[in-house]
Amino acid sequence: MTNKGLTDGRKLALPFLYKLLQNADTLEIELVIDYFLARSWKCDRATWIKGNWVGGDWLHVEISANMANNENLVKQAFNSVFKDMPKTV
Repeated sequence: MTNKGLTDGRKLALPFLYKLLQNADTLEIELVIDYFLARSWKCDRATWIKGNWVGGDWLHVEISANMANNENLVKQAFNSVFKDMPKTV
């Protein structure tokens, strides 16, 4: 099996993850699951709790239906939040 991940992929993903959560209201993020650390973040508690998932090396992010159903709103929100974030790949 070919390794499809990036070298230091998690290290590169963490600044993105933290930026997502710092702007969760703007991005209308409802849920984030970090399978690597078996933890979840939900908008109604705005903190991490331990989960019971099989480990993995990916993040799962859910946005509101309002956001997901409006492509222009998604682009506008994400572009405003990430406009100054350096590209890593």
